[in-house]
Amino acid sequence: MIVGEMVLSAFLQALFQTLMSAPFKSFFKRRELNECVLERLNTALLTISAVLIDAEEKQITNPVVEKWVNELRDVVYHAEDALDDIATEALRLNIGAESSSYRLRQLRVRTLGDFLEGNSDHLETRLEKVTMRLERLASQRNILGLKEITAMTPKQRLPTTSLVDESEVFGRDDDKDEIMRFLIPENGDDIGTTVVAIVGIGGVGKTTLSQLLYNDQRVQSHFGTRVWAHVSEEFDVFKITKKVYESVTSRPCEFTDLDVLQVKLKERLIGPFLLVLDDLWNENFADWDLLRQPFTSAAQGSRIIRLSDGDCWSLFMRTVFPNQDPCLDQEIGDLAERIVYKCQGLPLAVKTLGGVLRFEGNVVEWERVLSSRIWDLPANKSNLLPVLRVSYYYLPAHLKRCFAYCSIFPKGHSFEKEKIVLLWMAEGFLQQTRSSKNLEELGDEYFSELESRSLFQKTKTRYMMHDFINELSQFASGEFSSKFENGCKLQVSEKTRYLSYLRDNYSEPMRFEALREVKFLRTFLPLSLTNSSRSCCLDTMVSEKLLPTLNRLRVLSLSHYKIARLPPDFFRNLSHARFLDLSRTELDKLLKSLCYMYNLQTLLLAYCSSLKDLPTDIFNLINLRYLDLIGTTLKHMPKRFGRLKSLQTLTTFFVSASDGARICELGELNELHGKLRIVELQRVVDVADAAGANLDSKKHLKEIDFVWRTGSTSSESYTNPHRTQNEAEVFEKLRPHRRIEKLAIERYNGKKFPDRLSDSSFSRVVCIRLRECRNCSSLPSLGQLPGLKELYISGMVGLRSIGSGFYLSPSLRDQNQQPFKSLETLRFDNLPDLEDWSDVRVTNGDLFPSLKKLSILRCPELTGNLPTFLPSLISLHIQKCGVLDFLPDHHEYSYGSLQTLSIKSSCDSLVTFPLGHFPNLHTLEFDNCISLQSFQLSKDYSYGPNALRNLRISDCQNLQRLPELNLQVTVSNCRYLRQSMDPQPQYHHHQFHLPRLNVSGSPRSHGSQRSYDSRSPSRYD
Repeated sequence: MIVGEMVLSAFLQALFQTLMSAPFKSFFKRRELNECVLERLNTALLTISAVLIDAEEKQITNPVVEKWVNELRDVVYHAEDALDDIATEALRLNIGAESSSYRLRQLRVRTLGDFLEGNSDHLETRLEKVTMRLERLASQRNILGLKEITAMTPKQRLPTTSLVDESEVFGRDDDKDEIMRFLIPENGDDIGTTVVAIVGIGGVGKTTLSQLLYNDQRVQSHFGTRVWAHVSEEFDVFKITKKVYESVTSRPCEFTDLDVLQVKLKERLIGPFLLVLDDLWNENFADWDLLRQPFTSAAQGSRIIRLSDGDCWSLFMRTVFPNQDPCLDQEIGDLAERIVYKCQGLPLAVKTLGGVLRFEGNVVEWERVLSSRIWDLPANKSNLLPVLRVSYYYLPAHLKRCFAYCSIFPKGHSFEKEKIVLLWMAEGFLQQTRSSKNLEELGDEYFSELESRSLFQKTKTRYMMHDFINELSQFASGEFSSKFENGCKLQVSEKTRYLSYLRDNYSEPMRFEALREVKFLRTFLPLSLTNSSRSCCLDTMVSEKLLPTLNRLRVLSLSHYKIARLPPDFFRNLSHARFLDLSRTELDKLLKSLCYMYNLQTLLLAYCSSLKDLPTDIFNLINLRYLDLIGTTLKHMPKRFGRLKSLQTLTTFFVSASDGARICELGELNELHGKLRIVELQRVVDVADAAGANLDSKKHLKEIDFVWRTGSTSSESYTNPHRTQNEAEVFEKLRPHRRIEKLAIERYNGKKFPDRLSDSSFSRVVCIRLRECRNCSSLPSLGQLPGLKELYISGMVGLRSIGSGFYLSPSLRDQNQQPFKSLETLRFDNLPDLEDWSDVRVTNGDLFPSLKKLSILRCPELTGNLPTFLPSLISLHIQKCGVLDFLPDHHEYSYGSLQTLSIKSSCDSLVTFPLGHFPNLHTLEFDNCISLQSFQLSKDYSYGPNALRNLRISDCQNLQRLPELNLQVTVSNCRYLRQSMDPQPQYHHHQFHLPRLNVSGSPRSHGSQRSYDSRSPSRYD
């Protein structure tokens, strides 16, 4: 069932749970007055809960109800603060009872009940105020006409998946190449002007795909005229036609009559054209028919890319029924058509409302959504599309809180999923009442649900909200959230709880004067639209006068500020804080008062380059779940660090030899997730300490970096046999859990890698990096790892040969196993002594059957040939490998899939490059190939779409002749390149034609650069 859930219901549920907990019940039981308060609280909360659903819908059209709802939210916030005060004090007392600190021992109290008894008057006053306000609000429900609406139990949803790309193309394959084949048919059958409909969420996804197509080299060559017109929501035929005309003619349009303008435009459209109508909203068919008149008789092959209303139906059906073929009965089919019509052709609306109805087959629920009063809100009440308001109204309550919180992000701001989850966690939005998942997993689930409803959209590595979705979140949060953006004056009230601003734009004290009225702020979050690493200055008024007064903060960020010092007691008043971001500041030490932030869950210290130590009492932060130390250079971790058993993410652990935490402190941190980097492993002397780290019990870790550091204190390890042997024994005990996926080993000084690295039980390992392991003269048998996809080997001075042991261990060599069956990327870099890379024969299948990218860099002594058969290889880079032979014309070589080849300062014996052996090569680059003289083509070399497109040659002093093909060539500093490029007699081809040839540094050009247009055959002479 789909039922609108009041966002406040989640707040009230949390209040009920807290008030019914054992410590509070014990307190109320012992105090006669408080038993009455408890009963009154329960009655008021139950009375209000009954009318919440009706209140949420009516508040949008009724300002009085809106004021009532806001008042209720404010009361709930105050109640939460009061209860959090009690819980925080109880936590402090509990930590104090276990602490060895004299000051904390002095504050020891036996039970929470004792604390409540001693502070009952203050607590009674606060609870009484909250109760009275709730009772007053409950008494007003009849006056406001609020009715009880019984919430039906929501139907269990099927698991949702996170969409990788919000942009989708219906009627065509969503792959760019498929769209390209439709724009430019290979068979040449073009009939008039065709409309290509691309549907996707408004903004980044759809526009980006269109831009990729628009700027593709094939499109530029095929279409004589290309026009990009941004339409937006105002569909004005004259204005759109004027934009197209001005783009075609590159001059202002002086015509004022539409008929004259369209005639002139039609005369200008010579040859096939491409028109992109971006951000095309709602239009009727008469308008569209009038707009397309100048294009109807255009040259064959012309294309218009636009949004089609017809495709909205496909998008809606695919959103509602993502993994199944819908068999709709007549009734739901009719309702679906009416709902799609209400979306007015906007993909954003289609997808968000489709997310509401996902997997829903009950006609009653479809009718409930369609008949909602929210569709009929007056336009002057909100600029939001009605469909977006409906989508928000039908969100579950727990998602409403999370979504409304995102109103703190300015338009255009991109954010990381992980950080959003940490912020939600700090604000208490993640409820584990019915879930066995940890908070982070629960937050990830919430995020994926919002993304599947198209409220978040993915860019490359981050996420954004469409501008209208951003406005929807601001609408949902109301006056409780405020942000500085676009130079607007700050609008805050006493009810404001969440604040963000662009730190690049707001740093002067006068900008924050309005915050003096805000006493209960929970989030203080400076942001940046550019996500740059540039630091800003924070005025002392903010750090010394404003922030210390905000003692209700749960989220505080001072990231990217040039802060070297903070007031001594700065953190003492931040006992409610759960999220503290000090990353990229100039702090050289952390105040001791930080250790009194007992509720702290997230501490971000990334790239605090001046920071050398963590506070010695940091182990008191027993709720800490996320500690980011990336880019810091700490001397060590403090003793008793292992008490932080709640840690889920620890980016870096700095091993100490004596005055800090030894590696065995990791032993009890069994809840660690994600990636862990262990640094200063040369300090581990006792093998038992290494075993005590219990890495094999940390089943949630996916990635581990093992890092030894070399310097004046440890350089002797290269020559000290005892030290080398000890490091090998230590490393043997640092065995990760079999679920590990990525491993990195840096500056390991043992002579041999542990056998476990080639243990096939590590079936989930997908990436291994070996760096500067100078004493190792051989590689482990990594070919046995069935899931290995990426392998990077660099800086191994002692490695001289890569033999058969690299592929399989001797015990498995006769079992017909296929080594490296999953490997896709292989990189050798800076191996100065490597001389031989054996190419072994595989009896069962191929060697490197899946290898796509191969890089061999800075291996000056490597001789012989590359592996002969690499059927999947797409990219090959060879650099500074002078004595390496590259003889792909040999009959045993097969690089049929190769698309990119780069040879720099390598393959000194290469004289003639057999271009004909690479039928799919797109990009070819030679740099400082001292013997290269010419290129050789076979008679059947392809001249189709898969032929060579880009050729770059520089500093090849003996080059005499270029290949005679239809491609783009850039030549630099090739002194013996012949000026005449007549066809060679040994093969035949079409007329020689270079679309673009750039030549510089030859004797004739004197360092200048010449360009030739593709519209006329050109030769350099």
